[in-house]
Amino acid sequence: NGQVLHSITPERLEIVKSMSGFVEESVLPILKPVEKCWQPNDFLPPPEDPDFLDMVRDLRERAANLPDDYLVVFAGDMITEEALPTYMTMLNTLDGCRDETGASK
Repeated sequence: NGQVLHSITPERLEIVKSMSGFVEESVLPILKPVEKCWQPNDFLPPPEDPDFLDMVRDLRERAANLPDDYLVVFAGDMITEEALPTYMTMLNTLDGCRDETGASK
């Protein structure tokens, strides 16, 4: 539709573009492949398992004595991991940061 939702000054756009080489050389090599990244549901019982409710009950019992600080961090990590595609979508609306496929190099 041609509408620009987020726009930056030409000077800032030039700064973003000038970082491309640094990102390619210094950041991309240290990124893990998607297949090796954990997802929050990797640590939960599979819902299709016939013993799912028993496993959830066991998990709740084991977690019952965790300090609130741990639960807050765990929930925050889960929210962050689950929301990463949303963050990427928002970042792709910024001038100079468009990666329409999510696979640009």
